[in-house]
Amino acid sequence: MSLTTPPEPEVYGIDRVEPAPVPDELAERDDTPDVNFVPAPCQVACPIGTDAPSYIAYIWEGEIEKAFEAITATNPFSSVCGRVCDAPCEPACRRTDSDGPLAIRNLKRYVMDQLGASYRPPAVPVTQTATVAVVGGGPAGLTAAQDLAEAGYAVHVYELSSMLGGFMTWGIPAFRCPPEVFREDIDRMLARCPGITVHLETGLGSGVTLAELEQRHDAVLLTIGSWWAKNPPVENADDPRVLDGVEFLRDVNGGARPAMPARVIIVGAGDVAMDACRVAKRLPGCEHVQIVYRRGPAEIPARKDELHGAIEEGVEIVYNTQPVGVHEVDGELVLRCRRTELGDPGDDGRRVSIEISGSEHDLPAGLVIMAIGQRAQSEHLDGEQLMAGDRIATDWESMHTARPKVFAAGDGAFGPSTIVTAMYHGHRAAYYVKAFLEGVEAPLPYRTPYKTRRVPVAQDPQWEEFQREHQAFHGLGENPVAFPEIESTYDLEAARREAARCYRCDAETGSSDYSVRTREDIFVMARTKPADGRKQRALFTRRLSLTGERRFEPAVATLDDLVFLPANLSRLVIDPYRDACVVETALGGGAVRLGAPLLAAGLDGAPEEVRAA
Repeated sequence: MSLTTPPEPEVYGIDRVEPAPVPDELAERDDTPDVNFVPAPCQVACPIGTDAPSYIAYIWEGEIEKAFEAITATNPFSSVCGRVCDAPCEPACRRTDSDGPLAIRNLKRYVMDQLGASYRPPAVPVTQTATVAVVGGGPAGLTAAQDLAEAGYAVHVYELSSMLGGFMTWGIPAFRCPPEVFREDIDRMLARCPGITVHLETGLGSGVTLAELEQRHDAVLLTIGSWWAKNPPVENADDPRVLDGVEFLRDVNGGARPAMPARVIIVGAGDVAMDACRVAKRLPGCEHVQIVYRRGPAEIPARKDELHGAIEEGVEIVYNTQPVGVHEVDGELVLRCRRTELGDPGDDGRRVSIEISGSEHDLPAGLVIMAIGQRAQSEHLDGEQLMAGDRIATDWESMHTARPKVFAAGDGAFGPSTIVTAMYHGHRAAYYVKAFLEGVEAPLPYRTPYKTRRVPVAQDPQWEEFQREHQAFHGLGENPVAFPEIESTYDLEAARREAARCYRCDAETGSSDYSVRTREDIFVMARTKPADGRKQRALFTRRLSLTGERRFEPAVATLDDLVFLPANLSRLVIDPYRDACVVETALGGGAVRLGAPLLAAGLDGAPEEVRAA
């Protein structure tokens, strides 16, 4: 297939560059003389390649429907992710080291709260004769089901429980994500894909067998999740006052509101532990909740905002403490523990907790909830020789099991993960299942599609001054047992202010040479401390040395000389590859006359030697 070169963009203002439309084949990287669109760090950090820069730009422009399309293009659970995604995109944001990353997840929620319940995409017809069985209706299974249905296949989803969504719907408390938000995403998916048929309360060994699925369908995808708790390494763990965290959350999400004793202890510090402690805090009778964790604050695996939310709601965290047993003392339940200290990193990269001899002590507890990890379990698959310990034996390179027609994905195949990682598994599995159905014996390796919509760069004049917008935090609320939402979404103005903070790292600008070959210098400048004038000057000098024999004459700058630049610098740059000129601009908050072709670096408090013309 031959690719056409897109025409040069039309420049029609100093704060906007309008790129020409580009075919999908060029979407991953397309160099033009003025704009070079690339996957931004936030997009690369997202396992499913969500085009965050584009939907953020659309929010700033007020184009909410276009933002919705960009969000949902790769994310079938966009409404859910707007509230509970672990947001790996945010630590990757280049604004993190200055005044904090963009609130990318919150912006997603704003868009989905506007359109998520009302928008219905056009239905995709079934065009293929082959059918696929997906066992498990969680994020991995449903993502794969949607991809395959959009490719024209009829897909049958077999779900063991009475609702779709997997651990999302059964494990995430309503105060973090109300049930109607889960239904919103699922309803939209089923409206989009009428070729998906759902079989509820039908699981392997309880309604259907693997052999039957292999006979009925042309391919089978196993996405059974990791619902089962790891065996707690404490004495007397079979005491009825010791509960499994996953079962506890499932019961509560199913409608139960059990009375709690005054004191509740949660063992563990992952996401399940954070949800369990906050649920317990809201139930009648509970007065004090403790989390007991064997390592220190820096090692906590839960998302930091969930940890901070728990602390705000009155949960106490007990660090460097290892539970060893559950006992009854004077008729009261206690959790026997030992103090720990941290040793060298283990195989998982985290420092090993070492128990301190002679440090044994008791913590009073009316109830102990264990949240120390999950695993996959299936007697049926074990009998089919498809399990390898607590996971389905699966080849990551092909998502294949040992059975020719059987694939696997998600937590049940690769261990507990996040919602967005599970969706990545679903996309990946659908790609290999589709290749199998098409008879492709050696498909090219799956690649996350980092597509950019080439949204024009437009920027609020105060973009550098805006501080991160925070959603209102409500905590327990006036009626905690009703599980009211803990946060409110943005209004339009707050969303636009937050969107205006984006550096637009997807739109590298300048000549192709300037933006592609030497952009690493720009990123180094962005990371250089403003006080380090010597390093800044050295970098500027290197930039100038790359101009070769070109001669620069003073002249009036034109719009073609003014280009935008991502990273921690001003958007206004004088391109050293053109006959740019002396220009009046702002540096460090003041008007400065810079001799061409110096870069105008918008660093607060720039040193005098960098300011000098």
